Amino acid sequence: MMQYTKAGVITEQEARQLEQSLQDARSGRLGAFTVMMQTDSDIQEEIKHDPLYASDSLAELREALEAHRRVTDLMETAVSRLERMRG
Repeated sequence: MMQYTKAGVITEQEARQLEQSLQDARSGRLGAFTVMMQTDSDIQEEIKHDPLYASDSLAELREALEAHRRVTDLMETAVSRLERMRG
């Protein structure tokens, strides 16, 4: 889980960065849906027209996955914090 200074409170800047991470993750999910709806021959055709298609798509998906993990980590930390405070 994430460890925050300031007794578990994130700054406004960190919140904005995490919000951007959420947007990145959403974009990545849409990219993943696109890849998974394509046939292998569709992907091969894309690569013929754009040799960087696979590597660019892979990099974007990895980045989005990492963003998703950061946001999930924050949400788990928030749930744990509220559970502790609830008693």
